[in-house]
Amino acid sequence: MYNFDVQKYTGSGNDFLMLNNLDNSLNDLEGITKKLISQNDNSCFDGVIFLEDSNIADFRMNYFNKDGTGNTLCGNGLRATVRYILDNNISSKNQITLEAVNKIFNIKIQDDDLISVNFPPPSKIKLKFRLKVHFVEWWQLLTVSYLDVGSPHVVVFIDDIENPVLKSIEEVDIVEWGRNIRMHKDLMPEGANVNFVEIVNASEGELKIRSYERGVEGETLACGTGALSAAISANMLKNVSKPIKLFTKSGENLIVNFEISDNSIKNLHLTGSAKRIL
Repeated sequence: MYNFDVQKYTGSGNDFLMLNNLDNSLNDLEGITKKLISQNDNSCFDGVIFLEDSNIADFRMNYFNKDGTGNTLCGNGLRATVRYILDNNISSKNQITLEAVNKIFNIKIQDDDLISVNFPPPSKIKLKFRLKVHFVEWWQLLTVSYLDVGSPHVVVFIDDIENPVLKSIEEVDIVEWGRNIRMHKDLMPEGANVNFVEIVNASEGELKIRSYERGVEGETLACGTGALSAAISANMLKNVSKPIKLFTKSGENLIVNFEISDNSIKNLHLTGSAKRIL
């Protein structure tokens, strides 16, 4: 059993174990992650965040998925890290920069206590292409989009699924279908997270989203980078108005806003809650 202080946080339903490693005293972070996740009731947590010192930002978020894989960006984890910093009086600033995956993220605490993260534009966008996917007892050519917003994501709109025809996002077999797309040969060796999206109201900018995340290898209650990918795809392909509100499996909302200028995405922001749960 480890003796260091472990705190538990959630970012709109993404649950994390948080550790202070500012003095760089913790080693074998993969091993620590696997050990912590295996203890007591920690199997429900999506990963472990180590708060570290940074040479290029105020702090560094070093995130490890629950299976021990690291060097991964987690959008909801960025907000949870800032809330952890404030709760533990490590900083009192309402604007904090975090280093993650060798990038700098500017994060602001809003007057309504929500936390907004400014993201760089996606490094890759491939809209509306076809994947041959195995669903239940049959194969079908499925229309999907791929975006890399610090981590790779596939976006599937449920109205593009031809067989079976779905009435709502709740009918998605998230584990089976998510895994089949996540491990698709055309996406390997890296694979991708998979997001199923239902358009609730295009003119009001409302979506429902369910996410299958690699590293967790199952559905998570929310996914920040998945929300970014879904919102960008919805605006570009389905004319969904900005800002875009995404209703997550946790019941909490994420808000994505951005601008498109000269065929480039600018001022990309993800806003949502973050709080300590224990």
